[in-house]
Amino acid sequence: MSRALLLVLLLIIAPAWGTTLTPGDRVYLQLPGESAFDDPFTIDDQGQLRLPEAGLITVAGLSIDEAEQRIRKRLSTIYRNLDELELSIMEHLIRIQVLGYVEQPGMVSLKPGSNIQMAVAEAGGARPGAQLDQFKLIRNSKTQVFNYKQYLDSGDPGQLPAIKSGDTIFVPASPLLGNIEVNFDAASLREGGDADEEQGITIFGELRNPGTFSFKPDMTVVDALMRADGVTRYADVTKIRVITDNIPYQFDLKAYLDTGDASNLPPIKPGTTIFAPIEVEDINTTSRTVYVMGEVKAPGAYESSPGTGFIDVLANAGGPTRFADTTHIKLLSNVNAPLSINLVEYTQDPSQSTLPPIEPGDVIFVPEKIDFNEKSWLKVTNDRAIKIIGAIYNPGRFEWSNSMSFMDLLAHAGGPKQQANLSNIRIIRESAAKNEPRVTFFDFVEFTKAGQPKGKLPQLRAGDTVIVDELPHDPTDNKSSWLRQSARDSIYIFGQVGAPGRYAFNNEQGFLDILSAADGPTGEADIQEVLISHRSGKGTEVTRFNLSNYFETGNESLIPDVAPGDVIYIPQLEKAADERAVKVIGAVNAPGRFKWNDTMTFLDILAMAGGPKQQANISNIRLIKEQQNTPENVIYFDLENFINEGGNFAALPLLDAGDTIVIDELPHDPTDNKASWIRQSADDSIYVFGQVGAPGRYAFNRELGFLDILSAADGPNGDADLRQIRISHRDKSQAQVTKLNLSLYFETGDESLLPVVVPGDVIYVPKEQGNWLDKPAERVVRLMGSVNKPGRYTFNNQMNILDLLAEAGGPSDEAYIERIMIVNTSCCGDQAQTFNLRDYVIDPARYPLPLLRPGDTVYVPNESDSIGEQWRQGLRDVLGLFTLIALGAAL
Repeated sequence: MSRALLLVLLLIIAPAWGTTLTPGDRVYLQLPGESAFDDPFTIDDQGQLRLPEAGLITVAGLSIDEAEQRIRKRLSTIYRNLDELELSIMEHLIRIQVLGYVEQPGMVSLKPGSNIQMAVAEAGGARPGAQLDQFKLIRNSKTQVFNYKQYLDSGDPGQLPAIKSGDTIFVPASPLLGNIEVNFDAASLREGGDADEEQGITIFGELRNPGTFSFKPDMTVVDALMRADGVTRYADVTKIRVITDNIPYQFDLKAYLDTGDASNLPPIKPGTTIFAPIEVEDINTTSRTVYVMGEVKAPGAYESSPGTGFIDVLANAGGPTRFADTTHIKLLSNVNAPLSINLVEYTQDPSQSTLPPIEPGDVIFVPEKIDFNEKSWLKVTNDRAIKIIGAIYNPGRFEWSNSMSFMDLLAHAGGPKQQANLSNIRIIRESAAKNEPRVTFFDFVEFTKAGQPKGKLPQLRAGDTVIVDELPHDPTDNKSSWLRQSARDSIYIFGQVGAPGRYAFNNEQGFLDILSAADGPTGEADIQEVLISHRSGKGTEVTRFNLSNYFETGNESLIPDVAPGDVIYIPQLEKAADERAVKVIGAVNAPGRFKWNDTMTFLDILAMAGGPKQQANISNIRLIKEQQNTPENVIYFDLENFINEGGNFAALPLLDAGDTIVIDELPHDPTDNKASWIRQSADDSIYVFGQVGAPGRYAFNRELGFLDILSAADGPNGDADLRQIRISHRDKSQAQVTKLNLSLYFETGDESLLPVVVPGDVIYVPKEQGNWLDKPAERVVRLMGSVNKPGRYTFNNQMNILDLLAEAGGPSDEAYIERIMIVNTSCCGDQAQTFNLRDYVIDPARYPLPLLRPGDTVYVPNESDSIGEQWRQGLRDVLGLFTLIALGAAL
């Protein structure tokens, strides 16, 4: 296309768009005689045009005339004749950023009127696995979620939001996808380079995509750097190293971009090596350098010019970060004294404060903001810090200002914990005046009750230390934490109370409060003689108090006043009244000593002791009579029988004061006879020995029977002889033994066969001896001869001779199976027959199995009994005789 035709097209289509240039626009720059301007230029996403020789020029947001004037001004230093220079819009595009799960995320250029589908298509389309119903449109930091799938289903353009230049479309991935993706495609391989070292250019260092790239004719160092996607933010562009034909060159990219002097470009050719070093290798200073350090966006050295102010330098460094303490910015100078700048006050009222001028060589230091989570105290000096320790949520050292109060400090430290002693907060002043107390106390509880008047708050200042003591976690925790409790806030209680000790106390509490905190008086306490020692500091005064009288009358005036520092003592009764008590020990829930009177029964005492435990042996409770010195001072009581018979109260044992009730505990496991047999009385035990699952000594009572004790012992095992069980009865005047055929009981179910057993009896289950008489002859078959297991075998009409031989382990190796003899027993006499097992195996159809019935006898002979074997033996004897005769004749 000729240049004239291109101009005509531009004149025709130029009015169709606005006159303001935007990123993505393609413009045509007419400059006759310069071939570098024959092709149109595209405004990049930063709103800049990259022009030959002139570099980058910002034109976005300018009108065509304004942009043309700016370009003309830049090119005037390079080109002499710019009279025919003219800028025109060739194509107006909108720039949309497409991110997420698409084939080619990034910026796309679209024509006006395009929609989201066109933008996604320009990005290569959504990848398989994209979540189509959760597309996002981001505009001015606001996100709009829309259903792209619904648009694809319906084709309704109204389902898609309109797009504008600068929008971002995000395509999310489905949550069903995995967390790891590996993609080896041509594009990813090309990023590492597309040439070898001899024919390409090797580029490495602080570059976005270092590698070895192919060389193109007329390629410059700048082209090679752009092939590697440009330098990173850390590259030192003033000291780029280039080696061509083993000759090193140093290239200053910054100077080249400032001057456009192509003579400074080093030569490159295939095999050239380019290295972009990191910028921190050395320090560059000039006579106009100003340094910015600390919490700024981009700290470093910046060049200043006359008229550059403090705000200009700070803004050039990116401004303070969110971690910066802008109230204490330091300005350091080689000439003047250091200055502290409060930028917050300046921004609130610039007319009331001024910023100092900036001179070359000055240093601006923006310190880090002090956070209460910061543990380093070096960040804040002691003249502007205050310390708070003790029972608060975030104790520590905090920055202090005179505009703050005690409540501000307490709130900043997270407030007091639940166990904090707020009635006695201590404030220690390090720099106290001569007549000023070094330690003061503050009652925060009284302060809150008084309506929180500000005049009662302690006046704090920098350097003070606030201590909030912690109350013991447990009022009885007097051994581990009594040092943390102040003596002036404590009261003492001793004697017959549940938890004697030293307790925190204040004026809001009374005698009953401290008594209940100590778990009250015990059962041995003499509450009629309570002694209270008042230690007010002026003298000691003792008050006697009858607590029993208060309990009977409820007269509050009888209760004495107590204060922190007082001592309460509750003595023990002089006589314990042992003659009016009954003791309960053993397997009860609350064993102990209980007061007794004549109206109480055995069940009353048992209920006061919490009742028997589940593992208690209530069938043999022992009652020891302390008042009887006779051998019958121990009485046995069967509570289980009492309950089963309906509770005849006349059968309850009679108790007297001083008696002792002993309830034994059953073993936790019926088979636990090794560890707990001593705890089990012999009068309540029965003995099981022999072939049972768990022989031993078991608890037993008269409510149980023979089958109960047999099942407790896990029953008879497989070797037990159930017909010969023996029971030794030891409750008689002389030994008596009973025999039991338990097998007969199992066959008949006759309960009268089971013997009566009582505690003390011995049950013995012997081992079965294998009595062959148990199997009658008419129900078995006798097998003899050369078999592996000869004997008597149970036989029925469903079995044959092969079943019998198989059960006996088969014939032995010496068996003569060609002549097995069978003796059949019948009503008319015994009959014998022979059976050739070898013929049956060869031809079962021709040689059937012989009939075999219970009562028959089978004999398998040995091979030595066969006629052939006997003939061979005779032949060997004759040959031996002839041999002897021949030897004799020879001799």
